[in-house]
Amino acid sequence: MRPLAASGAARASIAVPVRGGVLHGEVSGEGPAALFLHGWTLDRRMWRPQVEVLSSTFRVAAIDRRGFGASTPPPDLDQELDDILAVLDALAVDRCALIGMSQGGRVALRFADRRPDRLWGLVLQSAPLDGFAPGPRPEEAIPLDAYRDLVRGGAIDAMRAAWSSHPLMAFPGHLDRSALDAMLEAYDGRDLGEVISPRGEAPDLARRLDTIAVPALVITGEHDPPWLQLVGDALAYGLPQGGRQVMADAGHMSNLSHPEAFNAAVGAFLGDTAVRS
Repeated sequence: MRPLAASGAARASIAVPVRGGVLHGEVSGEGPAALFLHGWTLDRRMWRPQVEVLSSTFRVAAIDRRGFGASTPPPDLDQELDDILAVLDALAVDRCALIGMSQGGRVALRFADRRPDRLWGLVLQSAPLDGFAPGPRPEEAIPLDAYRDLVRGGAIDAMRAAWSSHPLMAFPGHLDRSALDAMLEAYDGRDLGEVISPRGEAPDLARRLDTIAVPALVITGEHDPPWLQLVGDALAYGLPQGGRQVMADAGHMSNLSHPEAFNAAVGAFLGDTAVRS
């Protein structure tokens, strides 16, 4: 397995040309490659608690996905699979572990379905599953249409405030959520405000999880909504090499609210999987 990049500075910026613009990110550490994909309305900064620890053992890259952060291409979930390939190829990576949170987990699972040959591991944090039924109840779902109306009406601050108070963004009251708030404040609503051409139908991955032969760890927070807990159980059961971890006392943002426990679980999984790959 090739390292993610040549040795050098502890943290290096990366800029990868892709269809529609340039993806920006950073890479640090040495060892087997691991690529992190952030969740909706967030950016690569969400992974700093992981990068700081895991880069002592792995060569870690975190990117701003298209439509978010400093990256310039327009949002397109389908195109993100090619984006991952572009990042790996630009950094001379044969295979990597792919770690995705929430919407980033959806992208990671789609990539694992399409290109398992480029992966040696997969971590899905509070990720949805295309084709899974039943769907979330209204109180658990993200009201995207309402948020889109706010953004297109010029009320991005109202949209951010509404999303910040959604159960998925809940943080234990005694913990510092300043990092999360900073990312939400920087979210500019591009993916809601732009008119995007229709995409193809989402893949029905729920029916073919047993074909995704990649070692996987499925994580949810103890206080993630019930639907995501069901999805987590289904993913861990359906993936041939799936494992399950529930972060005690944590919610949807378990990597930020409980980084020590999260890092321990992910680090142990990656370490064991890298040895076997």
